[in-house]
Amino acid sequence: MNQDNLQNIIKSTKNLRLLYIEDNEDVREQTLKMLQIFFDDITVAVDGQQGLEEFQKNNKFESTSYDLIITDIEMPQKDGISMITTIREFDSDIPILIFSAHSNTDYFLKSINAGIDGYILKPYNIEQISSSLNNIIDKNKLMPTNEHIIHLHDDFIWNNQEQILFKDEEPIKLTKNETKLFKLFIKSKGSLKTYDEIDNYIFNDFSDTNKRVRNLVSRLKNKLNCELFESIYGHGYKLKYKKFI
Repeated sequence: MNQDNLQNIIKSTKNLRLLYIEDNEDVREQTLKMLQIFFDDITVAVDGQQGLEEFQKNNKFESTSYDLIITDIEMPQKDGISMITTIREFDSDIPILIFSAHSNTDYFLKSINAGIDGYILKPYNIEQISSSLNNIIDKNKLMPTNEHIIHLHDDFIWNNQEQILFKDEEPIKLTKNETKLFKLFIKSKGSLKTYDEIDNYIFNDFSDTNKRVRNLVSRLKNKLNCELFESIYGHGYKLKYKKFI
């Protein structure tokens, strides 16, 4: 990978928040030196249980939620596969990259089934990390810092750095749950979100009905005097983006 490509990757990753989980102290320290080339904001956990707790604690707040997870597989307290499986119950979109010494098919298949975005075998180097991060950026459309302005339907604008909605250059005051709703859909790059996915993300639990979600969207529609979230009957909602001609 040439220097220009490396710099482009760093530009895309520098302001992303990384959660890194590794139980081996020597491996952890060596890997951190490489990861600090790409990320300014890294939270470290030493096993799967601590990693899960860090994710759940920070996922509740918009300004501290993670953009990417890098983890080992075999760890004390809770292994990487179990941790990933639990995380996926709360967030189906966050990219997850595995750094592991295990190359056997069983571990690999389990990690794929758990929902990961990449798998690097130890020992690894800058070239391998760069390539994997580049693939994740392309796949998940992780945004460089100069691409934080999201143009929505009816000339609404979402500032993804400040987590603020604007209309005619004026900020719109949103509730905590309304802000979470926008963040969930911005992260999903325009894809449909089911009632259950929204309900779990916003309220951190499941409901037998979708009433809470529908009420939230309905109140937001009345506040904005605009239907930014399109109802897909029987399934969920999609965020409406601006159509450029």
